[in-house]
Amino acid sequence: MRTWFRAQALVALGCVCSSICWPALAQAPTPPAAAAPARPASGEYTGPKHISDAIIVEKAAALAVQSSDPAWKRSATLPEDWNYKLAPGVTTSQVSFYVDGGTRLQGKIFYPKNFDPKASYPGIVVAHGINALAIGIEKYAAKFAERGMVAMAFDYQSYGFSDSGADELLLLEPDTTTDARAVTVKAAAVRIKRTNLNNVEELKAFRAAISYLQGEPGVDPGRIGSWSSSNGGTVSSALIGADGRLKAAVIHVMGQAPAALRAYDLTGPALDDAFTRVHTGQGAETEAGFSFQTNVDAWYRSRSRDIQSGAMLERTRPSTAVLFLPAQNDELIGGNRSALAGSAFLTEHGVNSQVITFPGLTHFQPYSGAGFEAGSTLAADWYAKFLGGKK
Repeated sequence: MRTWFRAQALVALGCVCSSICWPALAQAPTPPAAAAPARPASGEYTGPKHISDAIIVEKAAALAVQSSDPAWKRSATLPEDWNYKLAPGVTTSQVSFYVDGGTRLQGKIFYPKNFDPKASYPGIVVAHGINALAIGIEKYAAKFAERGMVAMAFDYQSYGFSDSGADELLLLEPDTTTDARAVTVKAAAVRIKRTNLNNVEELKAFRAAISYLQGEPGVDPGRIGSWSSSNGGTVSSALIGADGRLKAAVIHVMGQAPAALRAYDLTGPALDDAFTRVHTGQGAETEAGFSFQTNVDAWYRSRSRDIQSGAMLERTRPSTAVLFLPAQNDELIGGNRSALAGSAFLTEHGVNSQVITFPGLTHFQPYSGAGFEAGSTLAADWYAKFLGGKK
């Protein structure tokens, strides 16, 4: 027996955000203040230098101001941090593409000045972090286009302009249909969930974005790079071990130490929540996010482990060059130690890798000011080194 439900009422959780949402996001509650954590213990990078880090020295004074001036203090990115202006000649196009053949995702492509669809350009996929939006990191795609690349920033499934997936549709009333009829059509109330924090789905979305960009006129499918930030960097650490199409990856304000592939247990409250989810379709929820907070499934803590980013480093091909850009005083991941460990592991396994640390900055500071100027330049330099330019 097959039942088709016609949506009678839709309740969206989270928001489908456009520029009109920005003031609301600016007023969103911030995480409660906690006791001051111990100062992150960052180390010194001693590995190979594939690109110059001279811009860090050039902007040392500005970075020092950014690290100490209260005006630059950040516990999240702010809407003013998202602002950017397109360089002369850079153009954009809003696009839609699909993951798993059904869920529609949204992206914005940035084209370099005098773009020629008959030529060949490197393509960069740009992805946001935990409970964030593509509008917050479009400025990086714009900068890469300014440097002569085609770049696409996109929203993960159930974020920003992208649709929610089938796993985010919940029936809000009992299913009264029976096997008496082969097919039943019934109107029923459903809930469409937004901001479904799920690294497994985000990994799939990232790969779909790569496929879309590879097929765009003017993009060389053999010269694809990725840029990802914060939790997006965790996803990207798994991506570099899962998708050999990537030739250059930049992981921003995140690191990933190597780890063994292993099975995880579900015990205690996580197991109780799993029982509830399989019987009712909805388990416990918890707050998550920094730039804006929403309720997300507590299950994300269990589900997101399944991508096993640390174990995926070993599968990264020597043809994928990986740059880590951590912040020295990152309060969320403890400085640059995990980036140093991940890069050293990749280098030992024949992968071109490097770490360049933002001196003095905390997790959310490199998205703006001197941090942004340095980070976006270093990322573009990495792509120029390992992807080349227009052909």
